[in-house]
Formats: sequence, structure tokens, C-alpha cells
Amino acid sequence: MIIEYKDIYEKVMPALQSKAEEFEHLGYEGITIDSVWNYCINKKWRKKIIEELKIHEIVETIFSISASEIVSFTQIKSFQTTDWFGEIRQDELNELLRIEPKKE
Repeated sequence: MIIEYKDIYEKVMPALQSKAEEFEHLGYEGITIDSVWNYCINKKWRKKIIEELKIHEIVETIFSISASEIVSFTQIKSFQTTDWFGEIRQDELNELLRIEPKKE
């Protein structure tokens, strides 16, 4: 996995690690350091110039995130990127939808 803004990522690693551990303690084992970071980049800071953010602003954002925010974001992203019928052939889709082939 490629980490965006690696230098900033490394500087705020203690905050990311603390937040991931907090979520794990609350029973959200699926929320990792990388998922917290990706959420911040793709949701919280998507309209900002990340290089211009101050470290204390980045850390404040990380500590303000709730588990439900990340879970909702992850679910929406998975729905947007999933190709539900990508591997289904036309005849399989017709069978699922019970569409009769055209008779000529």
C-alpha cells in the first residue's frame, strides 16, 4: 500500500497509533492506522492543501474522529467501488432477473 504524504504520516504516527488503539479498545478491530489516515486524507482534508496544515491541526483532526465516521465512510466507499455485476455473464444476469431472451 502506498502511503500519501509519508513525511507527515510519520510525524503524526503516535496520534494515528493512539486513535487506532482507542478504536480497538472499543471493539473496532478493523479500523487500522492506515484506515484512519486514509479517512483523514480522503474525507476530512479532501478540499485542503495538506502540506499547509499545521501538525497540531492534523493531530486535532485525528483525535476528533469517531468510529462511526470511519465505518460510514468505508461502507460508502465500498458501495461506490464495487462492481456488483462485473463478473456475471448476460445469461446469468437474465436468469437472476428472470428475463426471457428475445424471440425472433
